[in-house]
Formats: sequence, C-alpha cells, structure tokens
Amino acid sequence: MPALGDIGGLVRHLSDVVLVFDVESLRVVDVNRGDEGAFGFSHEELLARDAFALFPRWWDAAKTLEPGAAVATYVKHADGTESPVDMRLARARHGDRDVILASVRTDRPLSDVDRELADVSTYLHAIVENIPDMIFVKDAATHAFRRFNRAGEELLGFTRGELLGKTDHDFYPREQADFFHAKDRDTFASRTIVDIPVEPIQTKYKGERLLHTRKIPIYDERGKPLYLLGISEDITERLKTEQQARELADVVRNLRDAVITWKPRGAIVSFNPGAERLYAITASHAIGASFERFVPDTELAVFREREGRLLAGGDPDAVEVARVRRDGRDVEVEETLFRVVDAQGQLQRIACVQRDLTELGRWRRATQVLNAVSAPQSETASGLSKNVAEALAHADLAAVDRDATVLLLGETGVGKSWVARRIHQHSPRADRPFFEINCASLAPQLVESELFGHERGAFTGASAQKRGLVETAEGGTLFLDEIGELTPSVQAQLLTFIDTRSFRRVGGNRTLSADVRLVAATNVDLRVAADQGRFRRDLYYRLSVIPVLLPPLRERREEIPLLLETLLARLARSPGPLRVTERALAAMKRYEWPGNIRELRNALERALILGRGATIDLEHLPPELGDARPSRPGTATRTTPTRGDGPSSLDEMQDAHIRRVLEEVGGNRTRAAERLGISRSTLKRKLAQMRGP
Repeated sequence: MPALGDIGGLVRHLSDVVLVFDVESLRVVDVNRGDEGAFGFSHEELLARDAFALFPRWWDAAKTLEPGAAVATYVKHADGTESPVDMRLARARHGDRDVILASVRTDRPLSDVDRELADVSTYLHAIVENIPDMIFVKDAATHAFRRFNRAGEELLGFTRGELLGKTDHDFYPREQADFFHAKDRDTFASRTIVDIPVEPIQTKYKGERLLHTRKIPIYDERGKPLYLLGISEDITERLKTEQQARELADVVRNLRDAVITWKPRGAIVSFNPGAERLYAITASHAIGASFERFVPDTELAVFREREGRLLAGGDPDAVEVARVRRDGRDVEVEETLFRVVDAQGQLQRIACVQRDLTELGRWRRATQVLNAVSAPQSETASGLSKNVAEALAHADLAAVDRDATVLLLGETGVGKSWVARRIHQHSPRADRPFFEINCASLAPQLVESELFGHERGAFTGASAQKRGLVETAEGGTLFLDEIGELTPSVQAQLLTFIDTRSFRRVGGNRTLSADVRLVAATNVDLRVAADQGRFRRDLYYRLSVIPVLLPPLRERREEIPLLLETLLARLARSPGPLRVTERALAAMKRYEWPGNIRELRNALERALILGRGATIDLEHLPPELGDARPSRPGTATRTTPTRGDGPSSLDEMQDAHIRRVLEEVGGNRTRAAERLGISRSTLKRKLAQMRGP
C-alpha cells in the first residue's frame, strides 16, 4: 500500500484527521494518524472500517457537500459514542487508484441550536436503526438508494456499502426492477402514501420473501420531489401461518366427523358442519351453550370425570359413548377429548372429535342376529367327525395370519358363518369388528353401495353419504357369504381392494383405504363358474389362498347327537332337559338333510312347537323324515320317496324332495325355502338347475 506521503507530505502534519477512502468500496486505506490513532481506534482498526461505520450520516454529508466546503456531521467513536465534527471531502490520486480524502476537524464549537439539532438527529437515527422493519430512502430523480437501516441489511443480505448509491436494477431482474420503479413513480404522481399489501423480493440468502410495503413521497418547500421513504414489513411467515390456518379450517369444516371446542367447564366456542349434522342443530344455536346439553343425565358424571382428568393434565382418551341430539334421539359416537393450548402451553380450550357409530351399531346388531342361525358346535366339543376336525384345523391355521384371505366351501347351511366367526375370534383382529353380508340377499345394484358405501347424490335415493361395510369393518373381519352371486363389476372392485386395500365410494372421486381381512364363502364350484365366464378367474385365485371345505351333514351323521344337544339348549322355551326318542333320533340319522344344519335347526324348532313338552318324537318332525329308509351297511343313506320308483341319483333325490315340499306348501317358494332350511335365492337357483318340471 503506498504511503500517505504520496499524496503530499503536508497532510501528515495537519492537526485535522485525514482519512483516505477507496472510491469503490469506501473503505479506509490510510490515515495521517498512524501511531496515536483517531477516534479511539488503532491504525489497524481504522483500516477495517468503511465510511458508513465511521460516519453514520456519510451519504447525506457526501451528497450535500460542495467540493472544499465544510459540513457538520457526526463521527462514531470506538466506544460507540458519537460526536459532532466538521468534514471536508476532496478527490485525489493515491498511488495508482482514485481515492476520497476526508479532512475531519473535531474541535468546532457548536451553538445551542446545533447541539439541539444534533441531539434530535442522534435520537431519530437510533430509532430508525432499531425499528424491526426495513427502512430505506431513494433519490427521487435517480431511484438510487440513499439510506438503509440495520433491519434492511439483515433482510436483504447486503451491507449498506453494497446498497447505497445503487438502484433496484443492480440487484433484481429487469422486469421486477421496472415494477419497483413504476410504483415509485406512482407514489410521486399520487402525492400520497402508496400501500403495497404483498410485494415479493429476492434476497441474497433467504430466498424470496414477501413484504408489506408503504412508500411515502417527500418534497422540498417548492413541491419538488426529493426522496421516497419506504417502510417494508416482512410478512412471509405470517402469510404462511395464515395459509396453514385456512387449510386447517377447511379440513375441519369438511370433516365428516363432529369437531367441537368449548371453554374449560364453560360454553361452546366452535361447532363444525359435521357437528351440525350429528346433533341436528346449527352452529349459531350451539355456540354459547354448554357442551353438557348433549350429554345424557346417566353419563354426565362420567363425562365430568373425563373432563377433570384432562384439565389436570391427563392424556387424551377415546371412548364409545351415547350423546343426545336436539330432537331427543340418542346417537352412538366414538368421542376423543383433548386440550387446545397456546404457544406458551397454557390451556385455552377443551376439544372433542366425535365419529358417528350409530350405523356401526346397527351393523353389529344385524350381525348378531345373522350369527344366531349359524352352526352351534362348541369349539371344544368332542364327537366331531374327522372331516370337520380337519376343516377346523385348517381354519385355525389360517386365523393366525391376520391378512390371509380364506375361502369357505360347502353346501348351504353347513356352518360356514360359524367357521368365519371362529377364524375372526382366533385371529389378531379378535378385538375389532366382525361383519357379514349375504351377497345373494341384496339387489345387484345395491351390493356395491353396501360394500363400499356411496356419496350423496350418487344415485336416486342417495340423500346422504354412507359408509360401506369395508369402511365400517376397519381393522376387523368382513365375511362375504355366497360370494359367487356378485356381479362382474363388483367382482372387479373387490379384486382391486384385495390387491391394494383401496376403494372408492359409489359416486366418489376420492380413493380411500381400509385394513380389513376378507373371509368369503360359496356353495357353488367357483372354478367351474370361472371356466363358464360367470366368475373372474383372477378373483377366484386371490380368494382361495386358504380354502376350507366343510362337508354336508349327511357325511357327518355322527355329529347329530352333539348338534341336537347344542341346538335344543338354545331353542328351549322352558327350563329343564329335553328328550329325543330313539325312533326320532334314528329318523334324523337316516335323513339326507339337503338343508344341512340350518334345516336341522328348523326341524327342531317345529318339533318343539308341536310337541309342547319335554319329549320330541317322530310325529313332531317334518313328514319327510318319517319317509327316510335306513341305509345298508357300508353305503350312503338315501331319502327315498314313498310313491313311484325312487330316484337313481343324489341330484334326482334332491330334486324330488324340493318338488314334494313345494307341493305341500302350495307352490309358495318363501315357505318352501324356510322348510328346506335354505335361502329363497338358493331355492330359485336350484329350481333353475333342476331337470324336468
């Protein structure tokens, strides 16, 4: 670095402090006080500073200063204090570079007015420097920056030395800089404050930020534009928080579940549309009232205890409870209570999320009714046939795998529903719901809705959104009986669900998922149905991962005494043991039982009604049991009609038996199905398959 003497030896002997600044960076490159320093700084410390660090009002002084004339300004000392000085500036050559010489005199006497103005200026400068918003000043003619506070440096990532004297075009793309300058011109043209609610800018280190900017025009006494004062607040995080709050509000507003908040032991504060639907009351009528208006008197003490535990710092809890609608009807809900706290962790609200379980309760009760007609064997009972014992062993093995799909095969009434429940009860899903549906009992156009649910307006009569069995059985087991009756379109949807565990409600666009184990059952040969194009081959293979074959009752006659004991205990209308005579038992062992266990149950129920006592004899049983002839040793027992030549095959015997029952009930298919112990749809199918009238 060239010595100061290159400029002239005279300056080294001046009483004033002479600083040499680089024209480009405005950093100190030399000073005439090398040993004793100046303004409390050592020589090395001065060389580490620029004009703005030493003279906080440097730009104002430099712009208004005539060459050779003095201007009053302030210098910032090493201890942070400021003192008034006179400063003169001049351009010069310092070695091979252009420099600015600043001659600073610190002993100028100040008048009282000067001191007061200096104090006010210092005060205002301190305020501007410590305001958290960015403050900048632009020249009205050139758009060049004249001043930036500390917040502006921190926000933009540039130092004041890099910013001052530059314009927006030095930092931003032309299109964006032109936009800023256009706003500046609009500000001067309007002669009012221009408010820009959201102004995007690109910073050096923080990426794009969003500012709320106010631009204020400043004029001289003649109305000539001098400066543009800008005040910018960084609103990026606030806008992000507001957006997140709006998104959360949209989620809560569109939730099917009820979401309610209230003050601790006080009035309701918020009530979403899901709560309006659940309680049949508008938010305007609910807000301000106590949440306890929805709690039945019988559950009020328990609710207050739960709320008290939560207020004491307990964990959120989820329980199934009853609540009361505005019209007085009870609703079953799964209710989760939790606390809402502020940023400091202080409790503000109690909140709850409630899921309507009324529909789920109906399915549970319906399932219990359906389950009552399935096979009654005790799991530990002795006397089971070898074939049944092997089938149950396969079922128990399949139960261990919580996701394996099971296909139960066998004739109608052999106990497939009971085995499906056994699989569920022995599986890891035992504590979750179990539902069953007979696919043949519903109209084909309704099966899809029952399985997968539907959206409001999906079809005529769909006045509300409905969850299907797949969604309702979340976490548990769904038993699909007579799955061979499904239509091809539903078969395709079921295959997709098995593969992906995802589905869509009828009329819906949103893909949902459910964790449900499927157990299917059929009394038809699905392989043959697949060969004939009546059942999807790929669905058959996905269902029959673990097939379980349940033999008909005619192949397990040794179980009839065990079945009689269990069924009679369930059907008895009066206390005390029931007795079956030997000839009644023999007739039941000879009979073919085309309706299997379901037909046996119906026969016993008839016998109990006709017998009116504790003994069941042959005359109390259906007439066809009395017509059964004993089989020869080593041969299968057949039921032979009493008139004409007997049928020559099992199919013919079944057909003859069905015709005879139809004749006895006058052709009424509903009564015939009840007597045979089969469903009306099964009877219809068998009649269609029968050969001859």
